Amino acid sequence: MASVTASDLSRAQKLDVGKAILARLVARQQMGPKEDALDGFIPPLNDAVERLSTHVGGKVEADAARKAQLLRLERADSEVDAWLRHHESFIDVEANHRFSPHAEAARALHDAAFPDGISHVDAYIPDENRLCRHAIAVLASPEHAPTVAAIELPTAWTSKWQAALDESDAAFSEVQKARETKASHVGEGRDAEADFVELMVRLRRYMDARAPRADKLKQAENRELLQPLLDALKKLQTEKAARASRRKDDKPAGT
Repeated sequence: MASVTASDLSRAQKLDVGKAILARLVARQQMGPKEDALDGFIPPLNDAVERLSTHVGGKVEADAARKAQLLRLERADSEVDAWLRHHESFIDVEANHRFSPHAEAARALHDAAFPDGISHVDAYIPDENRLCRHAIAVLASPEHAPTVAAIELPTAWTSKWQAALDESDAAFSEVQKARETKASHVGEGRDAEADFVELMVRLRRYMDARAPRADKLKQAENRELLQPLLDALKKLQTEKAARASRRKDDKPAGT
């Protein structure tokens, strides 16, 4: 089984490891002795940790905002759908009123406002909203406004439909913003992860060359400085081996 590396750690794990190693490097620098090559890892690691922290937290916050706005959008869209059905059904009933003097005009209004009935009720939200706004414009047009008044279509309904559309458009816009923010954190977080992995590779190489095997004290210090990474990789390797073992046990006999 291939061994795991720093690149196999999750972004959150990279952040935790980075913070722990940074704290140890800073503490060693403060205690001395001065070691420019080792201390030189502190600024780039600090930068990587800050960026990982920003994008780990930012991604979570953006995803939470997206989910909240999706719920808001679902509610607003349900209101839009309800008022679409109310209007289309009301006008359709009037258009099929056999003894109404306004039936013919109501049929013309229905054909103009709802040429496809309510077939777009489950359409992509911006498309549905656009068609609904077209229907509202027809209802308010000089050609059909007299018919709307004659059949006594409640004006409060149309006001509530308009308000629901405004809320739906606003919620949809916020969902898009949250998605873009999350995508930005995902992309920039990948860059921070790549920089972190590259730093860990260079740091381990430096540690390998930092002290001869005979220098037990410095070898122990190397292990102490790298311990957060070593522990994280050991845990990940153990989990990987356990998963592989479970898959092997679950495999049907003879396959």
